[in-house]
Amino acid sequence: MRRRIAILYDCPYPFVQGGGQKRLFEIAQFLLSEGWQVEWFALKYWEGPDFLEYKGIQYRAVGKGVDLYGADGKRRIWEALYYGWKILLQHELRCFDIIHAGQWPFFHLIPGRVFGILGRGKLVVDWWEVWGQNHWLNYYGKKGILGLILEKILVKISPHVVAITKKGEEQLLQLGVQQKNIFFIPNGIDFDKIAHAKKKTKDYDLVYMGRLKNHKNVSHILHAVAILKTKGLSLKLQIIGDGPDREALEKLAQHLKITQNIFFHGMIKSDEEAYGWMKASRLFIYPSTKGSASIMVMEANACGLPVLAYRDEYGLSQELIEEGENGYWVRECQPQAMADTLYKLFYNNDDKSLCDNVTVHAQKYSWNNIGREYNDYFLNIINNRKC
Repeated sequence: MRRRIAILYDCPYPFVQGGGQKRLFEIAQFLLSEGWQVEWFALKYWEGPDFLEYKGIQYRAVGKGVDLYGADGKRRIWEALYYGWKILLQHELRCFDIIHAGQWPFFHLIPGRVFGILGRGKLVVDWWEVWGQNHWLNYYGKKGILGLILEKILVKISPHVVAITKKGEEQLLQLGVQQKNIFFIPNGIDFDKIAHAKKKTKDYDLVYMGRLKNHKNVSHILHAVAILKTKGLSLKLQIIGDGPDREALEKLAQHLKITQNIFFHGMIKSDEEAYGWMKASRLFIYPSTKGSASIMVMEANACGLPVLAYRDEYGLSQELIEEGENGYWVRECQPQAMADTLYKLFYNNDDKSLCDNVTVHAQKYSWNNIGREYNDYFLNIINNRKC
């Protein structure tokens, strides 16, 4: 009998783009090659029937697709409750060997654990990031207290928790999760696909790829480009991705008089095309101050690009960048500091390579290696039959 795994995540890849769902999708692809049956319980963000098979994964629509973000650009609490309620109605989850859930949007973890206890399955939670008190309150205001409480409670809902960065593992320990319940598996990339992507012919200096939201701090890149332009250093930036802040960013570029320096691609659906554009740049910029692990950072290294990132308590995990080897840190989270670092890197630097052999750092993150770690981990859980 084939082993069965249920994926619990409201946003199904590739119908909704994002790092978390892409990770779940790639893991599923490896598990399928190992003989697993994979079913994804998601909200319906695709056209056609409620039950759909794509690349071997059976997608089940547990409810209609709804807007994830409100008018303020923040994740809607109602959507999280809605998805959690819809998962509670999926009684067939009792029949799975593994219930694999991404941590967001929290409420689905409760029925996932219940069905694991009632049935034969074991709930495994990918805990991608810990927000903590400051971030919850800054993001939601007083309503963030609920998120903070949920984070502290739900992080212990299962004895099987996966951390994807060493920083995340330390944060989980600080929340009281026992070391024996944490298993570290980093993010992954499709190294072979990236290696075969053809570089675009138009050259840029900088590239950002990701969702255009406030915590990504893409506006800082625009301000830095504007600052450098006043110093006589005119850098060309391409922005790959879309989001609620795109219109504001386009207006900011006009206000800063740098529209000739910036190109907005919007969403690029083909991974190969996105990688091709990345290879047409010299440096990848990741100024986010939320989220310790980013697949895009590893993908940038695989494209041969060093990464420039903010060194922030809530930003990129420190083990992902070795200064001068595969990237650089900006130690103050503000545009002037970014501009100063860029000036040092680019001024009088005609060499197209800012770091040598950055692809070496990316090879160990191949999805085949990551998928194999998950497969072994799941089999160990099944064989041990822990609670």
